[in-house]
Amino acid sequence: MKKETGSASTRRREEDHSQALLRLINETAHRWSPHQVFSDFVEMACLALSNAVDRGQYEAREARYLEIVGKYPREDVDRFPRMLGQLTLALEQCCLTGEMDDVLGKVYMQAELGNDRTGQFFTPFEISRLMAGLQVGDGAHLRERGFIDLLEPTCGAGGMVIAIAEALQHAGFNYQRAMHATCIDIDARCAHMTYLQLSLLHIPAIVLHGNSLTDEVWSRWYTPAHVLGGWRRRLAERRAREPIPVQVQVNEPLEDPPRGEKAVQPQSTAALRMVGQLKLFED
Repeated sequence: MKKETGSASTRRREEDHSQALLRLINETAHRWSPHQVFSDFVEMACLALSNAVDRGQYEAREARYLEIVGKYPREDVDRFPRMLGQLTLALEQCCLTGEMDDVLGKVYMQAELGNDRTGQFFTPFEISRLMAGLQVGDGAHLRERGFIDLLEPTCGAGGMVIAIAEALQHAGFNYQRAMHATCIDIDARCAHMTYLQLSLLHIPAIVLHGNSLTDEVWSRWYTPAHVLGGWRRRLAERRAREPIPVQVQVNEPLEDPPRGEKAVQPQSTAALRMVGQLKLFED
């Protein structure tokens, strides 16, 4: 019998955790559809993570959490933290190999939970990995600039951002200090998937549920790495050194509001133009 390599064994355990997550979703879907259970799982996980670091939106998000969880009987509620545990273990297995993965995106597509009417299809992570490797290279440009300011206007489950983090790690950088991402998606479920995965991987990011084409934003989510890593200050310092061109109109601040202040909704995404649509790196 051929002995399994360490990498293959770790990848198999990642798949086992992903399948365990899917089983828990299906076990809970006796009264609700798997699509609804999955959506509620990712949203509740995001609400819990957000409320640990973003006090300005705590009350509204706590009320939303209680609204969702209140419709499930106790035996079903108990499965949701187990789902989060399986997702965490799957992502941890990826990190152990040094090869990250878009775990939620794969589960989402394998379970056929995507929106067929809108042609929703997530980029396979292998392609994202190839694109990220080409963009990051040996990281020479990063050593000059200090960190990457990344915009992902249609983030899906965050696979491209995860791939960039992996490429930075392979180039010898600590992605938790070497990159910041702003991610947008018109589908609230996608915004929640992105926020959840980037939070668990401790990637600094602002995730927006919004429309990149119309500049509408309906909610903002700040990952723990963004808040705890002082990224509001770091982004402000970069803009102070590299002012926004005068021809670009900025209607809203990109950074999060001071702690204790509530964000006003809806907001505009016009400020995001400072980093450029579909552009990973400054020239």
